[in-house]
Amino acid sequence: MLDSSKKEKILEASIQEFSEHGFDKANTDRICRRAEVSKGLIFHYFGSKENLFMAAMDKCVDDVVEEFDDLVFPGGDFVQILLKIIEVKYNFFSNHPTHYKLLMKGFYNSPSKLRDRLAQRYAQVKQIGINNMVDIIKGLPVKKNVETKDIVSVMSGITAVVESKYIPAFADGSKSFEEYYLEVKDEYMNLMNIVMYGMLEDGKN
Repeated sequence: MLDSSKKEKILEASIQEFSEHGFDKANTDRICRRAEVSKGLIFHYFGSKENLFMAAMDKCVDDVVEEFDDLVFPGGDFVQILLKIIEVKYNFFSNHPTHYKLLMKGFYNSPSKLRDRLAQRYAQVKQIGINNMVDIIKGLPVKKNVETKDIVSVMSGITAVVESKYIPAFADGSKSFEEYYLEVKDEYMNLMNIVMYGMLEDGKN
């Protein structure tokens, strides 16, 4: 049975290594040195570099799920609620910068042989975001002819547009997390404001 302290060291070292170098350029020798274990021990328990990568990704996803799955959203101004969520996300990833970098590289530049397994984990993270949106919408004075699923579609669409613009720059290391976060927050909130409060002057059709 794998000693829990050694397993934690291996996973932490793997997260650092894969977040810095990606899957292809990651080196198990560096992981061994960081974790202070033998290469034989790593492969004895994880079997392959692919399994080690997935274990590191699973650790990051599990930590994110634990952080965001049980968020409670009080009623109030929609924008302020979104800002609160963004603040929670920012605080978490500021404290776990390698988590974010690995998730971006893993989900958006994933090895082809791991794509299906990663897609399943990404769907889990995405579902948490959808659940959060639904909880927010429940506290809003939504018009009677507007359905929750349609609002979720619009909000998800905005998120996808913003992410597709900024994530590649972050994933390839050309932006720091702080730069990425501030730019994304500003554009995301601007688009959400337009959707929620309109884009036409009063009295115009």
